[in-house]
Amino acid sequence: MGEGRTLMRWYLDSSVALDVALRPLGSSASWMKTELAAGHEFASSGLLKLETVRVLRREGLAIRSAGHVLNNVSFFGIDDGVLRFAAALEPHIKSLDAIHLATCSLLGTGVALVSHDQQMLTVAEELGLDVHDPLCPDAHFAGGPR
Repeated sequence: MGEGRTLMRWYLDSSVALDVALRPLGSSASWMKTELAAGHEFASSGLLKLETVRVLRREGLAIRSAGHVLNNVSFFGIDDGVLRFAAALEPHIKSLDAIHLATCSLLGTGVALVSHDQQMLTVAEELGLDVHDPLCPDAHFAGGPR
């Protein structure tokens, strides 16, 4: 890394992870590949593994088709602190999204939520999180190396 360059830590939600897994030549996959090549890190809740596997099974696809995504993510467990934080979130957001937002929030500063879900991005911004949508890079911008 060059001097003065800030590393990003991206928190992936299932909308982006599944987009990368199901469309390995798409915009999100290209974005993730670029970020990995730049040395940036990816994190998520262990919930992401479950969501990804369930969708792949529903679609009759091989679980290994998500390997290029899941193998590049550091996963964090869902404990009582995450569940309490998720339960306390306002405004209303779906339960699994609340777990992702809680996990991302509890990782501290220097983490930006990456999602294609507008409601998730809006609530994340309300929580003070940096956000990014690889499909709409001008609509949401997370501070960091650009």
